[in-house]
Amino acid sequence: MDYPHIEEDQRDRIAQIISFARTYSPDRGHDEQVARNALQLFDQLSPLHGLPGNDRFLLHAACILHDIGWSRGDRAHNKSGARMVRRDRTLPLTKEERQQIALLVRYHRKELPSSSQRRFAALKAADKKRVAILSSILRIADGLDRSHQSRVEAITVTIRRDRVIIRCHANSEGYSEREYAMARADLFTMVFSRTVEIDWKIAG
Repeated sequence: MDYPHIEEDQRDRIAQIISFARTYSPDRGHDEQVARNALQLFDQLSPLHGLPGNDRFLLHAACILHDIGWSRGDRAHNKSGARMVRRDRTLPLTKEERQQIALLVRYHRKELPSSSQRRFAALKAADKKRVAILSSILRIADGLDRSHQSRVEAITVTIRRDRVIIRCHANSEGYSEREYAMARADLFTMVFSRTVEIDWKIAG
């Protein structure tokens, strides 16, 4: 599957991460779609978040790995996946990258980053901000493929003073996608002080 632009020096690492995830993730197509959604959001939200390219890599890796915890059972798969990332030493990640990607995997559903959580609290202020921003994007990107049907073909983002409009160009209707993405936009609104609107447009 073609992703939005990947830096040349990250291609090999992404390929290794995809190979690792293939062993554990129940739906590779979903992981790829979430990654495509997230990278489009990251790129178009750049004026808002101001994060550098390596943070894009962290987001991409987390998208690929976000559902590996299903291999440990269906209960709290986000926490299982986070533990798997933290404990693995074959993934081509630095210690800091591994810690932050594990947190992104943990926060892709339900609970939000909080200083009451030991591993998040231990991060430096800049890393906390990074994890919160990237988690907020991953949560929406995951919601936009709720049905695992890869309905979103392209995303266009409009940034306004009080809201962000996410226009999804899709191949079919996506009621559950819109509903779930809106439910998962809670962290985004907290981080950026902007509400999220999702405009669904069926191609053709």
